[in-house]
Amino acid sequence: MRKDHSVEELAERRHTLAYIRLILSRRPIFFKFPERMEAQFLEKRVESSLFYIHSGQWLLLLMFSVILGMAWVYFRDLLSANHFLLFKSVYFPVGAAILFILYGSRLPWVRRNFHKVMFPVSLMQMVLIQQHIFMSEGNAYYDYAVYNEMITMLLIALGLRFSTPVLLLFYLTAAGAGLLTAVTLGFPVNLLAFTYYYVLYGTVIIALAAITERQERFAFLQELLAKIQGEELVRLNRKLDKIAHEDALTGMPNRRSFDEVAEKEFDRAMRDRQPFSVLLMDVDYFKRYNDTYGHAAGDKCLQAIARALQEALMRPADMGARYGGEEFVVLLPNTPARGAVQVAERILRWVDNLQIPHESSAVAEHVTVSIGVNTLAPLGQNTLKEAMKQADEALYEAKGSGRHCFRMHPQSSADVPA
Repeated sequence: MRKDHSVEELAERRHTLAYIRLILSRRPIFFKFPERMEAQFLEKRVESSLFYIHSGQWLLLLMFSVILGMAWVYFRDLLSANHFLLFKSVYFPVGAAILFILYGSRLPWVRRNFHKVMFPVSLMQMVLIQQHIFMSEGNAYYDYAVYNEMITMLLIALGLRFSTPVLLLFYLTAAGAGLLTAVTLGFPVNLLAFTYYYVLYGTVIIALAAITERQERFAFLQELLAKIQGEELVRLNRKLDKIAHEDALTGMPNRRSFDEVAEKEFDRAMRDRQPFSVLLMDVDYFKRYNDTYGHAAGDKCLQAIARALQEALMRPADMGARYGGEEFVVLLPNTPARGAVQVAERILRWVDNLQIPHESSAVAEHVTVSIGVNTLAPLGQNTLKEAMKQADEALYEAKGSGRHCFRMHPQSSADVPA
């Protein structure tokens, strides 16, 4: 099941890489990502928008305060007219919307639905500001109100970072709602001025937003390409490392892996003055087995013995490896001779329990093994090469003793010198 899932992941990764390279090579003017990638891109834009909002919150509050203060200084009579109607109908709700954008965006549910929430909130701002422009037709406050709307249009595009189609829809909806409200309430509408400050200015903003988004999309693809290529490089390196250190047939560590670990454990044993044991194992009459049953059966036999060998090792620090051909080796750190003997006896039993038929064997009706055991307490004159040589000599003695047994090297020691 996991293997199939990995194949699907690799296929999807290759498809994604092909798509990214195609887009980067063609560099289309307008394009949209596949659904999953588009969601990732929009999520990245939301993170960018939140960064801008939180980083510029005090600047935005200061700017709104300056706008409100200047309006009070230069247009006090207008603001205070009709019991501060303009203040209550425009500045207060717009200020509340600004506070919601700044601090409501910190709420988890708002972050999850950022653009869906910010669309109606900012739309309300635009419509309210548009209405106080229409309300001010023919007086000195008119130009000031227009400037405020132009600033708001720019801040919405830069700060909320709607996608270009959504931003276009936003401006059109705000324009339609603003004009409809003005006509309903009987406010005068200067279409020429509206076309100039809203339509033309909005078109410029949308064009700049589209160019910016296009560049961001290409940058996103570049980042994604670098990420995927980096992950692919890591995966390939792991695969190569696995090939270099794992026996392809049995899945056990190979000789190279064993040599690396054994060198480290031998150095540790010498430093800590702890016993160090090695078992060298050979499948009895394995050539005859291959001749009788075929090489495919021989491979299955080695795989079964490898599993039995791994199951016979009880400690995490113990290591079994395929040493070459029908030879296996076991490394037993911090293990005296009596412990090594127990492991050798257990391996003999577990291989016997497999009961793999071997009619060409001269020692049993099933597959058996011979084991050479060597234990030493590393001293200055000892080397790993010498330890392996003694284990091989012990294996040779086991074979000479009739096979299907283990032999301990005569110089093996169970004790650590003081």
